[in-house]
Amino acid sequence: MDFESLSEKLRRMGVQIGIQKPLETSRQARKPIETVVPGREYQTNFGSLFSLGHSYPQDYLHGRQPVLPQHSIYGLARWSRVPELEQKNLDQFIFLDTETTGLSGGTGTMAFMVGVARFRRESLAMEQFFLRSPAEEAALLAGLEEFCDGMAAVVTYNGKAFDIPILNTRYILQGFTSPFEDLPHLDLLHLTRRIWRARLEQCNLGNIERQILQLQRDGDEVPGYLVPEYYAQYLRDGNAEPLRGIFYHNEQDVLSLAALFALFADMLEAPTAWETSSSQDLTALGRLLEQMGEVDGAVSLYQKGAQAAESAHTKLEPLLRQAKLHKRHGDYNRALPLWEQAAADGSLEALEELAKYYEHSTRQLEKALAYTNQALRLLETNPDSIVFFRDFLHRQKRLAAKLQRRQA
Repeated sequence: MDFESLSEKLRRMGVQIGIQKPLETSRQARKPIETVVPGREYQTNFGSLFSLGHSYPQDYLHGRQPVLPQHSIYGLARWSRVPELEQKNLDQFIFLDTETTGLSGGTGTMAFMVGVARFRRESLAMEQFFLRSPAEEAALLAGLEEFCDGMAAVVTYNGKAFDIPILNTRYILQGFTSPFEDLPHLDLLHLTRRIWRARLEQCNLGNIERQILQLQRDGDEVPGYLVPEYYAQYLRDGNAEPLRGIFYHNEQDVLSLAALFALFADMLEAPTAWETSSSQDLTALGRLLEQMGEVDGAVSLYQKGAQAAESAHTKLEPLLRQAKLHKRHGDYNRALPLWEQAAADGSLEALEELAKYYEHSTRQLEKALAYTNQALRLLETNPDSIVFFRDFLHRQKRLAAKLQRRQA
């Protein structure tokens, strides 16, 4: 078949030859956002924009997690290292998530939807500000600032690296002063990683929802990586129907922020009451409390972590961390049994601590040598630990020499 006859056959099939023409969208396919989701016109001093409002009762459960903290936010404020937040009211915290025209940031990236929520009276109130066109950006930024009036802190998930820098840039480009500049910022991604990174392969919000909040999103969900493409298509063809899933996606993200905030507030204010069966989670929270200077709470969590351990391997860290805290306070009566347990499970660190204690503190050189020899036997089967082997071998020679001199 020659080229001309092939071209004619393709034309009859509707295939365009040469330069591709953009698809023409029928006017009948155009569906304004007002006909897709039940929002309203939101008036600002810089014009109006479209916004979808929600209200959730304070006993609302997001997955299995209430969105309202059951305890005070003092512990969360201490973690944030912003002491003045301890004196703020719950309704001064803003939960924020953006949907943008790109995923890499930069001055060319615009937030076309901003979901924000805060507690008001007996409910959690949310607004989802939406740009029907980029020309409404000044109105969106003004509406956002109005909603956030009186805020003491903003709460996000990876917002320090993404959402807030984008919003700050957009405020600057519009000639406004950003309300988020120099504002206390609680980025819950960092706290999430501190608690669950050891147990979970991923700490993205979707995985945390499934594994921790026990939430399954429904079929209306639009994956985050498709959001910019969906909005770009809407700007081209005016059909807002596919955006229904983006409103749902953004709403769930903001609700997850509130739920995680409540979970962390309760966890840090009453850590020993946290109900979890995971030794790794308990130990991770213990580490966090230890770094915050709350030693008694850390020890309690390490004890619970050791008791809940699924294996000898996961039991070692809570045992050794307890012992280290007791050693730091000179309480060897409590540290020694913990080192003994860890040594029985093959911990070289515990064997070294026992050898050091019996050599230098009680001068029981025979016991110190016995623990050293036990460590060397373990190291014989671990060729990757040559440095530890040399250290223990040096200790063995020194102890043997001390014992020989004592017996002379």
